[in-house]
Amino acid sequence: MWSAVATWEFSLQTIEKAKEILSQNGNALDAAEAGVRLVESDPNVESVGRGGFLNADGDLELDGAVMDGTTMKFGVAAGVKGFEHPVTIARAVMEHTPHAILVGAGAERFAREMGIPEADRSRLITEQAKKVWEEKKKIGHDTIGAITLDPLGNMAAATSTSGASMKTPGRVGDSPIIGSGFYVETGVGGAAATGWGEDIMRTCCSFRAVDLMRYGMSPQKAAETVVLTAHETILRHGGKPDCIALVCMNAEGEYGGAANHQGFTYACGSENDAPHVVQVTPIIDKDSDTKG
Repeated sequence: MWSAVATWEFSLQTIEKAKEILSQNGNALDAAEAGVRLVESDPNVESVGRGGFLNADGDLELDGAVMDGTTMKFGVAAGVKGFEHPVTIARAVMEHTPHAILVGAGAERFAREMGIPEADRSRLITEQAKKVWEEKKKIGHDTIGAITLDPLGNMAAATSTSGASMKTPGRVGDSPIIGSGFYVETGVGGAAATGWGEDIMRTCCSFRAVDLMRYGMSPQKAAETVVLTAHETILRHGGKPDCIALVCMNAEGEYGGAANHQGFTYACGSENDAPHVVQVTPIIDKDSDTKG
């Protein structure tokens, strides 16, 4: 049995790549990384990798993370410039260092030492990305977060993002932060978040969802419970919740997703379910605070 789920419609290519690898008895971590790399290279995805949102200085800073649910090891590369695939740097951090997180120039130097190819600024920063930055019209903060399950029952997670557009240089959101933007444990489940990172980090969404699945909650119910709880917690403490969305998958390969805003989609597929996109009905709408 194999299964995969990932945030946003643009990750359908991730699910299709995961299917290719997992249906041939490939492992979960390879499938998660390879699927995310496709999105990182797609210039039409304006919030991840090549062509991603630029920071306030007009630079592209990328974050990526991976987690092996069987060993519980994880790796993070954050604030990286000059590389197309932060998810691959993150995997190298996990597998070839005693550390879990490398950032900025240190992560870039490590990537060079590992022989990970650099990418020219002209490839990474597309004309469309420059146009958006120059006009300062768009503010966005989407992420790809993928959870995979291989036929041996191993689970993995991978995330990648360019972060919020017009962000202060050096800002890191939830995507590469364990327990917030991602979390996975083989035999239990995995989760990945997308939305406004500061709100997701404040409420540790991904770990909470996995813990709920540990005690028998379905992935769909876990996603809904965590999004609603995060939204209401922020309200209760005087804040105004921004976008929060989550995808979840349990050890049986069942998946689900939830959001507190309109427009969230996710892609999924399994041995018994062809890759497809799901349109999510918000559990609560942040713009009206009405429950779905």
